[in-house]
Amino acid sequence: MNCPCGAPDDQLVQYFQTGETDFRLCNSCGCVFRQLFPGPEELDEIYRQAYEEENISGETTNQESGDYAVRSFADYLTAQVVKPGDRILDYGAGSGILVSELRNRGLVCDGFEFAQSAREYCLANRGYSLKSDLHALPDGYYQAVTMIEVIEHLTDLPNTLKDIYRVLAPGGKLFITTPSRSGFRARIEKGNWREARKKFHLFLFDWRSISFHLNRAGFTGVEHIVFSPFQKEGWKFIIYARLMQALGMSGTLCVVATK
Repeated sequence: MNCPCGAPDDQLVQYFQTGETDFRLCNSCGCVFRQLFPGPEELDEIYRQAYEEENISGETTNQESGDYAVRSFADYLTAQVVKPGDRILDYGAGSGILVSELRNRGLVCDGFEFAQSAREYCLANRGYSLKSDLHALPDGYYQAVTMIEVIEHLTDLPNTLKDIYRVLAPGGKLFITTPSRSGFRARIEKGNWREARKKFHLFLFDWRSISFHLNRAGFTGVEHIVFSPFQKEGWKFIIYARLMQALGMSGTLCVVATK
């Protein structure tokens, strides 16, 4: 597997010395990626099992954000990213939990999801269909696209980002969150970091690498959201999360990019 930036092999070095040792660091763009991606059938089975109905109902998919985090993201999006009348696409929508939250707030929101079991759950339990073919979406249709804990899963990073750029209207916003390899736990646990051990996590980003690939896809004005939305409730977590954000060691990397 070559780096998505196209750098030659002599720019790649092993990133972890223990644990998940198949990750490689590209010295050209700063991207960290698995040298060997799981095959399509293996990934399909991972997501099929994750999105079984009992896992969705019990919030144990290991893929979707919990109710508190979804409300927190929706609060931030409605305050900082989108406005009434905007069309929004949640890319990697899972079972549609964020789509439903935004629709309940009166916003126009579609969801895109690869996993068939997640789409089936959404249709049966939420009453609407999620899209499954990004190429079928019209150019410049959406004013905002969200990718919450999704970009690290992409099997074709450059072309997916270019497709998302295509479906955004001029001036449209792309809101991304992803595990940060610059975070406190990532620095301490290294190759045994829980996010690195997830086989469906194909990329581990920091600010340099994610901004490089967003700029390469055509986005401008890539902004690092240092104080990103909280994903858990409770004053102890909030104090800890704010401290880590202030120190530049948050476990979440959050960015907004503009077309």
